Amino acid sequence: MTATYKAVEVTSPGKLNLVTRPAPKPGRGQVRVRVEAAGICHSDVAAVDARFPGIQYPRVAGHEIPGHIDASEAVS
Repeated sequence: MTATYKAVEVTSPGKLNLVTRPAPKPGRGQVRVRVEAAGICHSDVAAVDARFPGIQYPRVAGHEIPGHIDASEAVS
């Protein structure tokens, strides 16, 4: 487990930046997934192109992922 992760962040329409963020600790009943790859779909492209009304930046594209659980917090 690492304390940070890298992501491609959309900072404004058409502008992408590679950023390093702190890895969040999972909350009660949650898991954290270490992402191995991320798929980009049409809604991600629409977000980059600002096609959604009221879209807010920054945002990280890529929600279709394979990976494995690297941390969890049990429900007791």
